[in-house]
Amino acid sequence: MLMVPDVAASVKFFSEGLGLTVKMSSPGWAELDADGTTIAFHLARGQQDVAQSPILSFVVEDVVATVATLEELGATLNGEIREPSFGKVAAMNTPEGHMVSLLQPNPAPVEA
Repeated sequence: MLMVPDVAASVKFFSEGLGLTVKMSSPGWAELDADGTTIAFHLARGQQDVAQSPILSFVVEDVVATVATLEELGATLNGEIREPSFGKVAAMNTPEGHMVSLLQPNPAPVEA
């Protein structure tokens, strides 16, 4: 569950930016499906509610394209897109300040 100042804006960000399916949404509460895991959004009473937040991590097909989409929806890139040995990674802050981690794994080697 993430505490957010605007439930509708958070639903738009995660559904349009990351392709999560909206299970239900109201002004004070929403639930999205993240491949079998429910992410809930609860209306925050103030900034102190938003400050204590987990980091949500997502595997994506294209980190660069996903970063661009999320930036269009108000996110900011936290640092640079990095390329460690296992793929491409990026950290972003949502418009509300939550941290989102993105991973584009390297393709599995093809065995002969």
